[in-house]
Amino acid sequence: MQVEIWTDVNCPFCYLGKKRFNDALADFAHADQVQVVHRSFELDPDFPAGESGDVVDKLTKKYGRTVEQVVDGERQLGAAANAVGLDYITSGRDYGNSFDMHRLLHWAKDLGRQEEMLDALYLANFAETEPFFGDTERLVKVAVGAGFDETGVREVLDDPQRYAADVRADEKQAQEFGVNGVPFYVFDRKYAVSGAQPPELFAQALTQAWDDRPQPTMLADGDACGPDGCEVPQA
Repeated sequence: MQVEIWTDVNCPFCYLGKKRFNDALADFAHADQVQVVHRSFELDPDFPAGESGDVVDKLTKKYGRTVEQVVDGERQLGAAANAVGLDYITSGRDYGNSFDMHRLLHWAKDLGRQEEMLDALYLANFAETEPFFGDTERLVKVAVGAGFDETGVREVLDDPQRYAADVRADEKQAQEFGVNGVPFYVFDRKYAVSGAQPPELFAQALTQAWDDRPQPTMLADGDACGPDGCEVPQA
């Protein structure tokens, strides 16, 4: 069974949702048969690369809220993250263009290490005080700190075309699904869950998607080989 998760590194609910989903998956009886794939979704694709902005300032302008309201919202997000064992910096965070991060995530997917890359990016954004966006060297440092080869990281970042088509393909699929916010979870292209839901709901979705997997219809049954050997034709 495959679970696809559309996310963006800018998104605090994606950070929180990843932990809640993973907690549910850890208790799922068939976890070893679930393939998790992280898909790309940019929350602010028009933000200039190489720059960063203040999160509080961004949210006050985008949603028309007061600074006090946004700061209180960040505190609530911090409390929710802490409740599931995640660190969360409630002030001083930045935001920016995440396209290069998505390209790195596709590269890490080819290496079979997408989870590790995403965890490193989330921690750098939400749990560390040093600014994260708009600085290629900072991004390299984060990836290398997570155990990725520096030469490989730089080769991806130095070539803007590498994995760009993969990112765009994910975003196109999201549009076709009607995704307008993240995190967004798709189970075997049959069921979907939106938002950082509680582990119990993710557990329910995993179970339902597993139970509803298509099973082959037997049209004929004859001699065959199995784990205990092959049937011997009788004269």
